Amino acid sequence: MGELIEVPADNIIIYGNSSLNVMFDVVSHAFTHGIMGMTPWHKLDKVKFLCPVPGYDRHFAITEYFGVEMINVPMLPTGPDMDMVEKLVSEDPAIKGIWCVPKYSNPQGIVYSDAVVDRLAALRPAAPDFALMWDNAYCLHEVYGEFVPFRDMLTLGREAGNADMVYEFASTSKITFPGAGVAVMAASEANLKYLSGLLGAQTISYDKVNQLRHVRFLQDKAHVLELMQRHAAIL
Repeated sequence: MGELIEVPADNIIIYGNSSLNVMFDVVSHAFTHGIMGMTPWHKLDKVKFLCPVPGYDRHFAITEYFGVEMINVPMLPTGPDMDMVEKLVSEDPAIKGIWCVPKYSNPQGIVYSDAVVDRLAALRPAAPDFALMWDNAYCLHEVYGEFVPFRDMLTLGREAGNADMVYEFASTSKITFPGAGVAVMAASEANLKYLSGLLGAQTISYDKVNQLRHVRFLQDKAHVLELMQRHAAIL
């Protein structure tokens, strides 16, 4: 899975089938226990999130569920309006995160430009527990044309001094079977250690047989890209 989403395997936790469920868990843990042991969000007077729009309704449903104030940020042809993003996060410590689908963003199919990705990695939020929710849902979904590599936000964040800010999500949805795939989260070593501790109270394990089935079927990145071309032929 590290090869598929282009991040180091040591920075990955393998979950069940749903990356949306993992995103929900991260927000839920932030409310109940705080991010990296900081003040739990449920103890704060106000929690806000930046929501690039148009965007993915299921992301917005998570923050709406927790009563988060959602701030609309316009989507430009290159990605979120970064002048607005940088200004808002630097001035307001109540802004705790931003939803991002960096490649083939819902619903317009926008791919974030290198400049936008660099500026996101280098954000200087007023909130020390700011979460860049990086939903790399369509990391290798080039059904029309050649595969285009995408930059590793985890490494970019670390290089910009924001190693613990980045939470990246992906799954085999749209690659294997709906509702029966494998989801992953990539984050810093410190974040993985902290979240693994919380996860231990939540589950003993996910479906290891299904994980093995995916390893044997998907094999490697080259084989997955070949599989995506077979999907394209069906479409």
